[in-house]
Amino acid sequence: MPAQRAYGMDQELYPWSPIITRPVLRWPENARVALAVIVNLEHWDWEVPPRTPLAVSPLGGPEGLWSGNQPDFPDIGGYGNHEYGNRVGLFRLLAVLDKYGITPTLALDKAVADHYPFLIQEGQRRHRHVRG
Repeated sequence: MPAQRAYGMDQELYPWSPIITRPVLRWPENARVALAVIVNLEHWDWEVPPRTPLAVSPLGGPEGLWSGNQPDFPDIGGYGNHEYGNRVGLFRLLAVLDKYGITPTLALDKAVADHYPFLIQEGQRRHRHVRG
């Protein structure tokens, strides 16, 4: 059955209200700005099922060398870029955030949890450390 659209919110977690009726938002200590740092963790499969849309490598991918939806050869540069992030880049980034007392949110999916359990454990360790 298709969802029914109605005026207001489509959920009951909080009431619908237009922004002009809300009180002015005040940050703690009257700060003028709030910062949310979200670090995205990803897993990149070597092969994907047929007809699956492929993400474009940050390096551009092997243009013109595709047969179907699989490249004629693995995108080593793109895969290496992702692997660098999970093996090295993430920890360098976390060190800088730690230096300045910034606690990030780690955004990830089940594929990351399945393939990189160490990253999950590190996130849990950091969460416990921050929460005390």
